[in-house]
Amino acid sequence: MFELLNIIVQILSHTPIWVWIVLIILIKRGIALQRDSPISLAKSFIMPAIFILWGLNTIATKFHYPLYLLMIYMLCLGLGACASLYIYRKKRFYIQHTVVMQGGSKIPLFIMMINFCIKYCLNILLSTHPSLYSVFGFNIIYGIISGFTVGLFFGGIIKSAQAKARLLA
Repeated sequence: MFELLNIIVQILSHTPIWVWIVLIILIKRGIALQRDSPISLAKSFIMPAIFILWGLNTIATKFHYPLYLLMIYMLCLGLGACASLYIYRKKRFYIQHTVVMQGGSKIPLFIMMINFCIKYCLNILLSTHPSLYSVFGFNIIYGIISGFTVGLFFGGIIKSAQAKARLLA
């Protein structure tokens, strides 16, 4: 038990401060989206941009098969977006005082936390087993998981853009 606690303390203490800042931002943004709010497409791209840049930086600088990994990542990002369109199929929108509003939902917080936890765990795995950067199969698995989870952000963004165009037309 003490050994497990020591491992957890080591992992948490070696996590860069910027990772904790990203986690706080994700939680705040996810909680805010649980209430009805105006649609801001620009703000909607902030979280996926953070995760995409985080993933692409790792792909470009660390992995031994970046081209294959990038192809799988992009394909799975598209699949994640399609899955997210289904998840957000009942998202509601309305106009209030000439502003397009979106209904509050717990889904964005869930997607943000899933993304954070998966990226965090993958990076812990890679930092404790750096030889995985050169394992082709792991490169593919990383691309599938990272691409799909980042793609989950885009269903809500697509639905919001469609609703905004439809309601303001």
